[in-house]
Amino acid sequence: MKCLKRYFAVFLAFVMFVTCFVGVTEAGKGTTKNILTAPTNLIAGSITKDEIDLQWDSVVNATGYRVYGATSSDISYKLLGTVYAMNYNHTNLQSSTVYSYYIVAFNKFTVSSESVHVNFTTEALPVITPPVSTEKVVLGYATYYYSGDKSSYNSMVANKDAIDEIVTHTYTVDGSGNLTGIIPLEQIQYAKSNNIKVQASISNQFSGLVAKQLLESATNRATLINNILVEIGKYGYAGVNVDIEGVYAINREHMTTFMKELYETLNPKGYLVTIAVPAKTYDSTTDGWNGAFDYKSLNMYADQIVIMTYDEHYPGGTLGAIASYGWVKRVVEYAVTVIPKEKILLGVAAYGYDWSSSGTKSYSVSKAYEIATTYGATIIWDSVSQTPHYTYIDTLGVSHEVWFENSYSIPFKLNMVNDYGLLGVAIWRLGLEDAAYMSKISSMSN
Repeated sequence: MKCLKRYFAVFLAFVMFVTCFVGVTEAGKGTTKNILTAPTNLIAGSITKDEIDLQWDSVVNATGYRVYGATSSDISYKLLGTVYAMNYNHTNLQSSTVYSYYIVAFNKFTVSSESVHVNFTTEALPVITPPVSTEKVVLGYATYYYSGDKSSYNSMVANKDAIDEIVTHTYTVDGSGNLTGIIPLEQIQYAKSNNIKVQASISNQFSGLVAKQLLESATNRATLINNILVEIGKYGYAGVNVDIEGVYAINREHMTTFMKELYETLNPKGYLVTIAVPAKTYDSTTDGWNGAFDYKSLNMYADQIVIMTYDEHYPGGTLGAIASYGWVKRVVEYAVTVIPKEKILLGVAAYGYDWSSSGTKSYSVSKAYEIATTYGATIIWDSVSQTPHYTYIDTLGVSHEVWFENSYSIPFKLNMVNDYGLLGVAIWRLGLEDAAYMSKISSMSN
């Protein structure tokens, strides 16, 4: 019996030893999990004008990572994001700015110490080669929406040395060829007294039905041509700019016929005949927006052709650049194959669009900057489209995205004018630009 008790005591002691050993082992395992080393090898995989892609080595036992950042002007680090991979893409940054970062690893037990702090500098905005002065033609569309509207007039006065021609956005035509409009006498008189050629625009307010009724009738076309002659004689215009848009593709031949009749009437009298045409990268006879405009045929009946290389993205459509570099380049590359380059005026925008779920608004260049300042938005340079844009949230919590043209984006178009030997540019419209924008225009024309 004593022997049995002795064996039992030994067995109990063994069980207690094993239990203590396992407890120590488990405690040891817990301690290991509670220790995380700091992330190492924090680098920038890529850096652009507005993005920095951070990368680092993995940490044993880490569940995820917290990324902290600051700028040189704000030394207080803030949590940028929590990620579960070894990279973080920091976007919407300012160009030419130093950004500082560090990373910590974490799991459910603990957080590591900070990684080494690193600094990276975003790329600078593009260095733009000023357009070479080649005495190009600068045409500006001058609007006059109501009696006393001074925006285009004031722009013309401020930039008279840079502007060679204006088109007064004056006349609206109906389907019978009748003209109505407010005559901008102040614009006309100032332009003529400063050796700026004045053309009158003829617009159909984008109505395909009006264009169809007008263009399909020889009588209505003749009425319009006669009315144009009367207005030219009355106000001393140097010519006329045909801005009939939204024309149905089925009226393609009618559009060319009208321009032929107009040119053969006005040209012998010494008047300019010009036309604004939708931008396109190839010819289509069925396209609903540009199919009616046969570049090759229209060229024979126009002294100048304004290609409206803007509104690549527009209200009611998808958001994006007003006129991306690549798209404009493709339009020009097609146009010069069917129109003599010396006749082409490249349309350039002086505005922007603000897209939101509440609709789309249009802004002047100055207004686009003002909105960005009001909402503390960071203006980002898009190196693909070569245009600026930004996002913001308004006071009602609605998200907005703004794309616009400015003094950084416009030289890319101006250089294209020189590269392809085009006649010049046509600005839509005078009064929407800012001083910096016009300074780039002046550098091309003077």
